[in-house]
Formats: sequence, C-alpha cells, structure tokens
Amino acid sequence: MLFMNEYEIDQAVRNTTGVKNDAARFLAAFKDEVNAHSDGWPYWSVAARAAKRLMQLVSSREEATEAQFRAALAPIKSFYTRRGNAAGMKFPEQY
Repeated sequence: MLFMNEYEIDQAVRNTTGVKNDAARFLAAFKDEVNAHSDGWPYWSVAARAAKRLMQLVSSREEATEAQFRAALAPIKSFYTRRGNAAGMKFPEQY
C-alpha cells in the first residue's frame, strides 16, 4: 500500500501546483486532523487507507483533474461518516 509520511505530504504542498496542490493541501489538513484526534497519522491505518487514492493522485507524475480530486475525496468522506466524526474530527472546510 502506498503511504506518504508527514514530510512527503508537506513537500508535496510546497512542490505542486494546480489541482494537485489542492489535493496535497487537503491531504495535509486531513493528516493534521488525524494527528490531533488519534495516536497519529502513521498509526491510524483506517485513515491512511481512506486517503490511499488521494495519496496516489498527489504522488502521480501525471497532472490531476478536478474530477479525479473529487473522486479521491469519496473514501475520506465515508471515513468521516463512519469514524472521523465520532473521533471529533472536522472535514476541512474549504473542500
């Protein structure tokens, strides 16, 4: 399974543009929420699995589309419904 650590996520925020940067910024905000409401990003595997498609999108060499970004958010929204809201997490507002 693909896993981006915190440094890789922060680096993606700095080094991407366009839709990919939006996806990277969302991933960074999601990582921060996970860190604030659990043992941490590397330890809550359910959250990382929900973000798998988003991490693939951010780390891909190809340019991302808005539709791909929205599709990658679907498992994360499902995660919030099932686990995130119960843990006190809040979905990043700008998305």
